[in-house]
Amino acid sequence: MKRTLAASLVGFLALAVGGAVVEAQQREQPQPPRTKVEAFEAQEGVVVVRGFSKIGDMKGVYGGVVSVQSMEFTNAATGKKEYGVTIEVKEASRLEREDRSFIDYDEIGSLIKGIDYISKVDRSATKLDSFQADYRTKGEFAISTFSSANDIMCSISSGRIGRVSTFFKIADLAKFRNLIVNAKAKLDSIKVP
Repeated sequence: MKRTLAASLVGFLALAVGGAVVEAQQREQPQPPRTKVEAFEAQEGVVVVRGFSKIGDMKGVYGGVVSVQSMEFTNAATGKKEYGVTIEVKEASRLEREDRSFIDYDEIGSLIKGIDYISKVDRSATKLDSFQADYRTKGEFAISTFSSANDIMCSISSGRIGRVSTFFKIADLAKFRNLIVNAKAKLDSIKVP
C-alpha cells in the first residue's frame, strides 16, 4: 500500500512539474507576428529603419500609464514602408509590468469606430446586473468598458500571455480616442500615396 501511495505521489508530482514546464515553454516560445508592422519589424538580413513620434500618454486611475506612438518602418534596400501605431501599457503594481501592441495603419479606422461604439455602451445593453463591452485588434490590444459598482469604467490592455491592463474612468476614453486620431493624422501627413 505504501508503494502504491508513493508511486501515485511521484506520478502526481511528475504531472504537476511537467505541466508547469510545458506552460513555461509556451510562454518563452516566440509567437508568430500578428500584424504587418510586427512582421516588417522582424525581418532578418535587412536594414530596417524605424521612425517614430510620441503622440502622448494617459495616466490610469489606479496608476499605470498608456503611451501612443506613430511608427514608420522602412526597408533600407527596397524602400518599402509599413506604417502603424504602437500602444504601450504599463501597470502600476509591485511588478510594474509592461507590454506593447502594434496596430497596422489599415486597422486604425476600425479601432476608432470600436472606441466610439464601446464608449456609448451602458447598463441598458443587457437585462442582467453587469456588462462588459470589448474591442480587440490583431496585435493583442484590447479596450473594454464595463460596469463597476455605480460607475462605468474602461480598461486598456496589451499582451497575449500575462495581459497588462490599466484602468480609466469612462470619460477618459475620449482622450484615448484623440491620441489614436492624432497618431493617424501624423501618419497621414508623412505617407506617400
